[in-house]
Amino acid sequence: MYCCDELIKAMDLEMIVKKEPHQIRDGRLRNELNTEYFLKSGQDGGPYNYLGFNYCPFCGKALSRGLWAAEKKK
Repeated sequence: MYCCDELIKAMDLEMIVKKEPHQIRDGRLRNELNTEYFLKSGQDGGPYNYLGFNYCPFCGKALSRGLWAAEKKK
Protein backbone atom coordinates (compact mmCIF):
# COMPACT_ATOMS: atom_id res chain seq x y z
CA MET A 1 0.00 0.00 0.00
CA TYR A 2 1.42 3.33 -1.06
CA CYS A 3 -0.38 6.44 0.07
CA CYS A 4 1.56 9.22 -1.64
CA ASP A 5 4.22 10.00 -4.24
CA GLU A 6 6.73 11.05 -1.58
CA LEU A 7 6.57 7.61 0.04
CA ILE A 8 7.09 5.94 -3.34
CA LYS A 9 10.13 8.16 -4.01
CA ALA A 10 11.64 7.38 -0.59
CA MET A 11 11.12 3.66 -1.21
CA ASP A 12 12.76 3.93 -4.65
CA LEU A 13 15.79 5.50 -2.93
CA GLU A 14 15.70 2.73 -0.28
CA MET A 15 15.37 5.28 2.52
CA ILE A 16 12.15 3.54 3.49
CA VAL A 17 11.76 -0.22 3.13
CA LYS A 18 8.71 -2.42 3.32
CA LYS A 19 9.49 -5.90 4.59
CA GLU A 20 8.74 -8.21 7.46
CA PRO A 21 10.93 -7.65 10.54
CA HIS A 22 12.34 -11.20 10.34
CA GLN A 23 13.55 -10.44 6.79
CA ILE A 24 15.89 -7.68 7.97
CA ARG A 25 19.33 -9.24 8.00
CA ASP A 26 21.67 -6.34 7.27
CA GLY A 27 21.14 -4.32 10.43
CA ARG A 28 19.16 -4.01 13.64
CA LEU A 29 15.66 -3.00 14.55
CA ARG A 30 15.55 0.03 16.82
CA ASN A 31 11.96 -0.36 18.03
CA GLU A 32 9.39 -3.12 18.25
CA LEU A 33 6.32 -1.82 16.48
CA ASN A 34 4.03 -4.25 14.70
CA THR A 35 4.79 -2.83 11.26
CA GLU A 36 6.33 -3.69 7.93
CA TYR A 37 7.51 -0.13 7.16
CA PHE A 38 10.98 0.96 8.27
CA LEU A 39 13.16 4.03 7.95
CA LYS A 40 16.62 2.77 6.97
CA SER A 41 19.73 4.69 8.04
CA GLY A 42 23.45 4.10 8.16
CA GLN A 43 26.47 3.89 5.90
CA ASP A 44 26.40 2.10 2.55
CA GLY A 45 27.21 -1.54 3.07
CA GLY A 46 25.71 -1.59 6.57
CA PRO A 47 25.10 -2.45 9.22
CA TYR A 48 21.96 -0.38 9.02
CA ASN A 49 19.51 0.85 11.63
CA TYR A 50 15.82 0.27 10.99
CA LEU A 51 13.19 2.35 12.74
CA GLY A 52 9.64 1.06 12.31
CA PHE A 53 6.75 3.46 11.88
CA ASN A 54 2.97 3.24 11.68
CA TYR A 55 2.09 6.43 9.82
CA CYS A 56 3.40 7.86 6.57
CA PRO A 57 6.01 10.51 7.44
CA PHE A 58 4.86 12.58 4.46
CA CYS A 59 1.05 12.56 4.42
CA GLY A 60 0.22 11.06 7.84
CA LYS A 61 -1.95 8.16 6.67
CA ALA A 62 -1.95 4.91 8.65
CA LEU A 63 0.24 2.27 7.03
CA SER A 64 1.10 -0.60 9.33
CA ARG A 65 -0.79 -3.82 9.95
CA GLY A 66 -0.78 -3.13 13.69
CA LEU A 67 -3.13 -0.21 13.17
CA TRP A 68 -5.34 -2.23 10.84
CA ALA A 69 -5.56 -5.03 13.43
CA ALA A 70 -6.50 -2.55 16.17
CA GLU A 71 -9.24 -1.09 13.99
CA LYS A 72 -10.71 -4.54 13.31
CA LYS A 73 -11.04 -5.21 17.05
CA LYS A 74 -13.24 -2.15 17.58
